[in-house]
Amino acid sequence: MIFLRRLFPKAAVCKKRSGQITVYLALVFLVFTGLYLVCLQSVKDKLQRFQAEQAVEAGLFSLFSEYEPHLFAQYNLFYLDTSFGSGTEKTEEICSHLWHFIDQNITGNSGNGLYGLELSGVNADTFVRATDGKGAVFYHQAIQVMKDKVGFSLAEDWVLQDMMQENIEEQSARFEKDCAAYEGKVVDYADEEAELSEEAEGFDGLWKGFTLSHAVSKTDALSEKAINLERVPSKRELSVGFGVADGNEDNLLQKQWFISYLCEHLTQAQERLEEPRADGYLDYQLEYVIAGEDSDKKNLDQVLQKLLLVREGINYLYLLTHPEMYETAEKLAKVLGGLTGSTALLESLKHLILLGWAYGESVVEVRQLLNGDELAVIKTKEDWQVPLSGLLKLMKKLDTYDAQKKKQEGITYEMYLRMFLSFQSAETLSMRAIDIIEGEIRRLEGCEQIHMDHCIEQLTTQVWMQELYLERIYQYE
Repeated sequence: MIFLRRLFPKAAVCKKRSGQITVYLALVFLVFTGLYLVCLQSVKDKLQRFQAEQAVEAGLFSLFSEYEPHLFAQYNLFYLDTSFGSGTEKTEEICSHLWHFIDQNITGNSGNGLYGLELSGVNADTFVRATDGKGAVFYHQAIQVMKDKVGFSLAEDWVLQDMMQENIEEQSARFEKDCAAYEGKVVDYADEEAELSEEAEGFDGLWKGFTLSHAVSKTDALSEKAINLERVPSKRELSVGFGVADGNEDNLLQKQWFISYLCEHLTQAQERLEEPRADGYLDYQLEYVIAGEDSDKKNLDQVLQKLLLVREGINYLYLLTHPEMYETAEKLAKVLGGLTGSTALLESLKHLILLGWAYGESVVEVRQLLNGDELAVIKTKEDWQVPLSGLLKLMKKLDTYDAQKKKQEGITYEMYLRMFLSFQSAETLSMRAIDIIEGEIRRLEGCEQIHMDHCIEQLTTQVWMQELYLERIYQYE
């Protein structure tokens, strides 16, 4: 025991000391405490603002989930109808819906506000409407629909097609110039008409006698639908929003994207002649976008006359460059006008015959296009279908050459519609397409009061929560 005690001596008893804090330490403590409280409040404010932002984002998402379902189902368009089907824009109802959605995201199950948040005000303004910029807002959304759906290669394919269109347009212009020149020469010899046979006079009246019945096999299948142009968006006074044009609407590739959208979502005559609709807005919708008339028949008539003019120009130029056919027309001119002995009259008569021959071939081609056939891009002798000897017979029995003697591949009726659409401005394309879309949607049950200028794709909202103020721009993407 003694040995152990020596190894482990008894610990010395500690002396008690009195505790104290200096003024300096007290001040430092207060500073750090204040800093801690400031940081704590800052974190609380940040968390509160973050939660408020999340609530507003969720509220706007919920608001835009109320998009007009019929526009999406039929045309793949995302728009929020600010009239909610009533025909009268209701900004206060938009704010009411938004208030409800935001409030749901800042209120707990107990009914109390989360994170100390309490909604005190909501406002919505700065609407971007489908019709803004003369249809530019709709134009760009439609382009985006096609890009998302089919990829970007389509636009490149249409570059070559556009080159072909420019060539056809140039040929058509040359035809009009030549036609005017030669018809003028014939008029100068009006006094000698008595010396010409009735057959020669028939060539001069071919174009003037054109009607829809010449081009359409079944005239009883033609649509009788008509509309009141004073009420369509492109003609009436519209609500104006804050959407503006981007300045690239008439860009070649942009326009071809939009035309592809129109061809996919709007109908045209070649389809509806086979399956006419008992109801609906207009049947020949692409033709309306091109012509803008108040009835299907008028729109189709204008488009077919354009098509005839293009085809006649192409066929007339072909006859001029084909020696055998040119010589045939020259011989007939000598037979019909040889008695006059006038070289100038014979020359005019020869070109009049060529024009009439080209017109007859064009009528046959248009009938075939409407029946679903294609036409060769580069015409050959084997593709020519109407002999000169059968031209006047054709005018009496128009279905004589409806069946192609040689199956052709190349240009369809829809391709020609694309060409005519390309000649229109982007504004015209957009607004006339909006006319059709609004007209079709308003024929659906529950959609009778929808107006496209009340359909928005973007808005700006202001939200107040106690001391917080948030402003957000939200749109469909």
